[in-house]
Amino acid sequence: MFKRFFHKLGIFLLMPFREHFLFFIAFFFLATSPYFLWFRISMQMIDKYIIFLIAHSLVFSYLVTLFVCLVKPIVLQKTTQGILLTLAAICFAINFYCNFALHSRFDADIIMLIMGTDIKESKEFASTLLPKWIVLSVLGVFMVFIALWKISKRYPLNLGKKASYLALGGLCIFVLLAARNWKAWEDGPLKLIADITSMESIDNLKSHYTHPIITFIGENPIPSNVVLIIGESFTRSHSSLYNYDKPTNPELSAYRDSSLLFTFDNVDAPASKTSNSILFMLSTYDKADKSSHDPKKWYDYTSIIELMQECGYVCYWFSNQERVNNSNCIARIFADACDKEWFLSKLGKDDYILVDSSYELANNLINRHNSFIIYHLMGSHFDYSHRYPKEFAIFTENDYLKQPQGHRAILASYDNSILYNDYVVSQIINLYKDKDAIILYVPDHGQVMYRDPKSPNYYAHGNKDDKVSYALGVEIPFMIIATRHYQKNHPETMQRIKTSSTQAKSWNSDDLPYLIMDLIGVKDVDRDNVRNKSILN
Repeated sequence: MFKRFFHKLGIFLLMPFREHFLFFIAFFFLATSPYFLWFRISMQMIDKYIIFLIAHSLVFSYLVTLFVCLVKPIVLQKTTQGILLTLAAICFAINFYCNFALHSRFDADIIMLIMGTDIKESKEFASTLLPKWIVLSVLGVFMVFIALWKISKRYPLNLGKKASYLALGGLCIFVLLAARNWKAWEDGPLKLIADITSMESIDNLKSHYTHPIITFIGENPIPSNVVLIIGESFTRSHSSLYNYDKPTNPELSAYRDSSLLFTFDNVDAPASKTSNSILFMLSTYDKADKSSHDPKKWYDYTSIIELMQECGYVCYWFSNQERVNNSNCIARIFADACDKEWFLSKLGKDDYILVDSSYELANNLINRHNSFIIYHLMGSHFDYSHRYPKEFAIFTENDYLKQPQGHRAILASYDNSILYNDYVVSQIINLYKDKDAIILYVPDHGQVMYRDPKSPNYYAHGNKDDKVSYALGVEIPFMIIATRHYQKNHPETMQRIKTSSTQAKSWNSDDLPYLIMDLIGVKDVDRDNVRNKSILN
């Protein structure tokens, strides 16, 4: 009885090698190789750890093949194989693109980026960062497996009995290796599955309001207007406010010369991609909470929208980015919590539409309620050359002759987008310059812009898996603009702004809610002193 059982078990365990070997190899290569091969090659991370990643990938692929063996009848089995290989091929193509174009893995961050991007932005993004060699390489791999599949119809590509036993014995060794370093799954294909299954959606931020206890410092009046301008993909190293050798910020420099604008050095964004950065910047959820595996979700923390509403402000949201209608679009979730929101990307090609659309609101703010106005710019989003009108095409390839030929057009279009962003931001400031207003400008993240020595031809988002690339991708400018009325009405806060702007204090914009609370005179939020996390401390 036991002999028959073990005989049948042996036959079953050998089936992936004797009957479905081509599927096993194809799935292993397409679904798992990016995690132990392509990504590590692109990031120059080849080391002994790759053995454990291969072990996990082989065991995972073998178990998937065993599952296919159990599917009956044969028609359903073939259909299951086709679906799994199609999904694997899609993952392979996305992974290949992410690895070699974005220098990142296909992970939860990329999924959130895709979910928060409309078709227009996706096409623009892909056309900017989709080299032909990537397309040809992926198609080449697919053609190889299609050819092998056609050959297998005539000549089955399976292992013989002895070779199958050897393969099964080798697999047992890989099982032991996988068990020895089980945490390697965090860098393998199982991590993507875990990320997808753990993603939670939220459609109404107000239903998760925390109703914090807020204590003000004293009887001083709070500013009538707080304006938050969220930029896009602006790296500090390309701002003339921070000694860049091209005049990319002439308008904002004039504000600084008039003692209305104050810049802060050593400020980093909380993430190198928009969705995560917005999530951290607009709530009290911070990176420390995420890394400590806090069971609370990000939406269980207090948002800046709720904080301002609790402080008596009416909240407005103006955006030139798309209003993507799904529950994982982070910016839309915060916008929906505001008292009024406008998504204007379909009305105009560039960010100046935000100035025109908020002109009437800004003019009617005097003697009304306290207002918190958020502007979400398109800024320097891909493709840079689409982010400014032709009259702002000031920089040309001839201004970058010291740079490699292939870099010049990108650098010129990027700096032109920064130049136009400077103009738009200055026009937003003009709307409030005669009011009691404090204005903050902070981009969601920066760009690498050819500064990573390991990837000298890469210029886009920083890669979170590489310390140098990530650090370059989160370098951002940060500035506070205080109108004359604000400076007159809030002298103590103004002195702190002036003093802090001359100091090289490191700060991360995930503490933005605490800074805004500090600027409007709040002392504590749920007994936490806001100054402890304010850049003005």
